[in-house]
Amino acid sequence: MVTIECDDPALERALRSHAGLLLEQGGTIAPGVVIRARDGEISVAHRDPPPPDIPLITVLDASLVRIGDKTLCLQGDEILPGSDFSKLSRDQQHILAAQCDVYNLGRKVAHMRARLPKFAYQAAPGLLTALVTRRLPGQAISGSARDTQSPVTPPDALDTFLASRVLTWRDLDMQSQTTTVLMSLINYFDHHHNGARYDAQSAPARLSVSAARCGSPEDVCFADYHAGDAHTTFIHHGFVDTSTPFTRLASFEVELPNLGMLRVRPGRARRDPIGLSENKGERAFPTPVVESPDADTIEVSNLVIKRTEGRSVLRRGLAIALLDRFMGRDQASINRMIEQVEWAVLERTRAYYAGLRDLALISSGIVDPAPVLALVDHQNAVLDRYVAEMPAR
Repeated sequence: MVTIECDDPALERALRSHAGLLLEQGGTIAPGVVIRARDGEISVAHRDPPPPDIPLITVLDASLVRIGDKTLCLQGDEILPGSDFSKLSRDQQHILAAQCDVYNLGRKVAHMRARLPKFAYQAAPGLLTALVTRRLPGQAISGSARDTQSPVTPPDALDTFLASRVLTWRDLDMQSQTTTVLMSLINYFDHHHNGARYDAQSAPARLSVSAARCGSPEDVCFADYHAGDAHTTFIHHGFVDTSTPFTRLASFEVELPNLGMLRVRPGRARRDPIGLSENKGERAFPTPVVESPDADTIEVSNLVIKRTEGRSVLRRGLAIALLDRFMGRDQASINRMIEQVEWAVLERTRAYYAGLRDLALISSGIVDPAPVLALVDHQNAVLDRYVAEMPAR
């Protein structure tokens, strides 16, 4: 049986019940695994350095509870069965009820409201808007149909809570279709950029996470939730992941000589559907999405400021975005064009974080600015490292 270290007897019983149900249905928990809970915060640890290719936790397909719009409901900060709860199998009802007991006893929804900017910063709408849009006040992007919903509108608390605890899972009998499942037990892993990725396997179909001890405390094991930067993690999970060695760009538009209007958006850090055919190799950065609404405008998203094996991921992305502008130019001209845009987007991104720092300090009498200031410091450090390796202008 799994070792559980918990400062709340009721929560310890709920964790033990939840783990026991998954084990009874064929799941596995590796020897040496410790589920640790302090003040409602749950993590997974391992007492000894575990082999990296041995799954720490495995959950069978039948134990991955399918979550629909009405499977659960929220009353105050308590998660309860919804009108479609009875449509689950009896085994899945037991697993989901045990999981909800853990969430409620750990006060997880209340913790989310206190940490996630979309809840915690409602009293500072200017700061919240700048955080969510990655755009400073007064810097609207022309012709954007994507900004119609106000970022300061309070989100649905249950949907927001579940968003980081579910994944898209390919149905085993129909690989072309997907469903949303709750990551029972596996969602207790904390996030780290160098954490282990979720792994789907067959015979029998199951979801597992292998060992990845890469943070502090040293015995804690981490999973990699998504391909987002520290800003993304702060918005969606309420903490700054200082392990992330890259950043996405701020959102802005800039007129560049001989190029026209460049509109930049950060893009989205999507988690690919998990299924038996998933590529288990190293996650690559997404290809930039490029649109040209007219001959003088380029719109691009998914640009990343990072170097991989000495090569600039940002320059590669800019080369893709500017491809249509390269026609008839020699390589020297193309390189100068890319360098011009590279410096422009770096300067705009740095200016955004300087403005975000100012907004956080202005709002310090209303909300806690410390997490935002920590985010700004980390993002600036990433920018500094990137610029330090660039050729002199």
